[in-house]
Amino acid sequence: MFGKGVLIIVVGFVASFSIYQLNLSRSVMSTTDNFNYYYTRTVVHEQALTAMNFGVNKVWADNTTNANFQIVANQCTSQVQIYEVGLDTVRVCSNTWGHAFDNEYYAQHNKAKKVQDSVVAIFSYKQPISRYFWFTNHEAGVYWISQDTVWGPIHTNHILNTNGDPVFYGKVTAYKGIAPNPTAKGCKAKFYGGWEVGIKNEVPTDMSPLINAATTGNGGAAVNTKSLYNTETTFEFLSNGDIIRTVGAGVADTVSLTDIAPTGVIYSSKDVHVKGTLNGQLTIYSDDDIFIDDNLHYAIDPKVDPTSEDILGLVAKDNVVITNNSANNSDVVIQASIMAVNGSFTAQDYSGRPVAGAIHLTGSVMQNNRGPVGTFSSWSGSITHGFSKRYYFDPRLSSISAPYYPYVRNLHLVSWWE
Repeated sequence: MFGKGVLIIVVGFVASFSIYQLNLSRSVMSTTDNFNYYYTRTVVHEQALTAMNFGVNKVWADNTTNANFQIVANQCTSQVQIYEVGLDTVRVCSNTWGHAFDNEYYAQHNKAKKVQDSVVAIFSYKQPISRYFWFTNHEAGVYWISQDTVWGPIHTNHILNTNGDPVFYGKVTAYKGIAPNPTAKGCKAKFYGGWEVGIKNEVPTDMSPLINAATTGNGGAAVNTKSLYNTETTFEFLSNGDIIRTVGAGVADTVSLTDIAPTGVIYSSKDVHVKGTLNGQLTIYSDDDIFIDDNLHYAIDPKVDPTSEDILGLVAKDNVVITNNSANNSDVVIQASIMAVNGSFTAQDYSGRPVAGAIHLTGSVMQNNRGPVGTFSSWSGSITHGFSKRYYFDPRLSSISAPYYPYVRNLHLVSWWE
């Protein structure tokens, strides 16, 4: 009996150990399979990013908008596609695959398990120039001085000059440099948003989309009655959405913004004067100058309510000018996106008018040549004539713009998915 008992015990132990060893082997194989899968997935993902970098480089450096190619590396294959989406957007897609050995999968399918990953990027070649708070082609000899405070991104294709300790809360980029150099001991300017030099952006000069939009909006109406004007005109905006309009020496009339600018654009071949409180969305383009005769407000202030839908674009082929009059000699408030295509944003008689307080501007400014708005003492840094500057970037301009507002051609990443 004792011998049979020992035999039963031995057989039971061997069976138990065999089952344990089988389970252990399965566990080891499962762990190995999991390791292989996750390792392969990591390699595939890294290879997808590598292939994506090749595609992005072709878009960025070679201006490629249509291509299809393969990259084989690290036992992975990547298919890279570059193609246009719409008129001004490019999509780059990297689809990568490799194979991981999995015992159960191989037993069922007689092949290794395929592991895939994709990376997708969307690039745009255009963005409204109002995305920059301040944009100039030439800064000339004009300075940012001690009393100047600026919120929002700034760019110049020239040299950005500072005197004293102006404050920049947005990033500053300058193609030809910053003087004095921000790293120099003599530089007192505060670049809280950072700075970078050597970056150049092309300025838009084709205003035909604005003219075409105004022409479409005008329909068959007579000139000087709706969206097209060939006589110097004043538009005084009213908070209810109406406009008091004065054409030349004629009698003023009151019209609805939506009636005279159904496409959101007004075009004039002559000077335009503006003031008042805008309720709505409008871009005015003048082949000559635009004069700001008094404060320009939005009916709903975006600094108070960021959901405000009021937005104004002032685009002049020549200059956008703060008029020298009694209304503008004790501060001036401007809420608008301003663009002087060939000229400047400036103050009329800036060097002769009395000290007039500050320009409180919310929006954006683009000008070919930076225009002066006042003069200052190089010894004290104090304003001697005209205005100091209190400039704020309207954060809504990061995602919206005034109707048909001009674009700057500047390739930028819109989205990235992996």
